[in-house]
Amino acid sequence: MRFSHLLAFRYTFGVRKRNAVSLIGRFAAFVVGVAVFAFFIVLSVFGGLREFGLEFTHAFDPELYIEATLGNQIDIQDPTIMAIQNHPEVLALSATLAQEMMLRFGDQTAFANVIGVDSLFNAVVDGETLVGEWVQPNAYELVLGIGLLSQLDSAAYDHPEGITLLVPNKPGKSVLNQQPFRSQTARVRGVFQLGDTVDETTAFAPLEMVQELLRLPVQTANGLYLKLNPLADTQVVQKDLQVLLGKGFNVRTKAQLNPALYKMLQTERIAVIAILSLVLLIALFNVVGAIIMTLLEKKSNLRTLYQLGAPLPELRRVFFMQGLLLSGAGSGIGLLLAFILVFAQKSFALVHIPGSYLPYPVALEWSTLWIILALVGGLSTLVSWLTSHVVKGVVVKL
Repeated sequence: MRFSHLLAFRYTFGVRKRNAVSLIGRFAAFVVGVAVFAFFIVLSVFGGLREFGLEFTHAFDPELYIEATLGNQIDIQDPTIMAIQNHPEVLALSATLAQEMMLRFGDQTAFANVIGVDSLFNAVVDGETLVGEWVQPNAYELVLGIGLLSQLDSAAYDHPEGITLLVPNKPGKSVLNQQPFRSQTARVRGVFQLGDTVDETTAFAPLEMVQELLRLPVQTANGLYLKLNPLADTQVVQKDLQVLLGKGFNVRTKAQLNPALYKMLQTERIAVIAILSLVLLIALFNVVGAIIMTLLEKKSNLRTLYQLGAPLPELRRVFFMQGLLLSGAGSGIGLLLAFILVFAQKSFALVHIPGSYLPYPVALEWSTLWIILALVGGLSTLVSWLTSHVVKGVVVKL
């Protein structure tokens, strides 16, 4: 072991006659450990809340979404489209047909994006109904957002007369007996709740009913929802499918379907990391105090070593290593305790959301670990390096 490393270990972990200096060093390591503990806990909770929120508010979004860029319709029997199902990372594919329609129940009207879905839709997305059942193929049924149902009337749920869907009718050659709208009656069989924006503007219906109302062939869709292998790299699959389909189609990920939301969450995460980094930096000032107190305590030893020929950089390295050891020991213990607590919460649900039986969401992410290690390592190195330069002033004055 090098001379400087041996002294650093002795000054950091050795038993001293003057207990005050030793306690200051231990307290500095404790404060750094508390800061790192809080850093890991806060980022894990933030990650858990982010996952919980995205899973809840975008439960009906697919892992990959395909839409046509040239025209608005997709022939699901096209060989190119059917080849998607043969991709090794694609587990399921669901065809959808979305159309803006006017909904009417009694004297109440509302406008909604009605999405026709096939029988595989529930196998692709994680969304479920809050009340009632999901739509069945070849039936005249609807599943409405709770906000949309409130706009029409809560009595519309499972009402025998159902809700009337209206779409504009293309004008015919004859000016007589023109009908401005085509209509279809459907019964509300279920209600879902995700978020205000989705709940007030979205309804689901069987694909066959929407095709019939729009007078389109049975193989027509305008969107494809894909479910991937859990171990698949979404971006790699996206690029593969984009090459396969060509410029006539656009393949988007869940994040690209909601760019504003993901950008907001990323901005919030950066802000949280910046605030916690400031707290960590303040905690590291205790390490500065511990190094200076040790330096003052050992000034007679430093004079002896300097007179015996110990170079100044070697003496600086002693206190530089002491700073790294103090911050490393404290942050290591804090990180270990935080990991155990987060793992216990994730495995055994120790804490629940107030007023519910749902466990408080947390997330164990590699990115959280690497961010903390990088920040602790970088700030500890900077603080220890700057503080170790005080040695020159102390030795010169001796």
